[in-house]
Amino acid sequence: MIKWLPWILFCCSLLAAVYSFALLLNAGGALDDARSEVERLRERSDLALVILRKNWLGTEVTSLSTLSKDLRQQGVIVKNHEGVYEIGDIVFETKGGLIKDLRYFD
Repeated sequence: MIKWLPWILFCCSLLAAVYSFALLLNAGGALDDARSEVERLRERSDLALVILRKNWLGTEVTSLSTLSKDLRQQGVIVKNHEGVYEIGDIVFETKGGLIKDLRYFD
């Protein structure tokens, strides 16, 4: 029995090491998947931001205030500071009655 005990402990240690290695490989794969998903979402948000800028820059603030009132009624968080409208994660900067800049709040 004493003769087998070191071999049993060695096999258990070897199994634990192989299992840990498999978990490490799995975690590396999950990290790569997460990075590619973040990159895809960043490209998607950049495209949406370009489209929003194209449609909203130079627009009058009255249409933005109408949109913010409608969205507030739907439950979207809307904040209005001096010259800045925050609608959800999107920040509209206004100057002289026109929308001058549009960005995401990160």
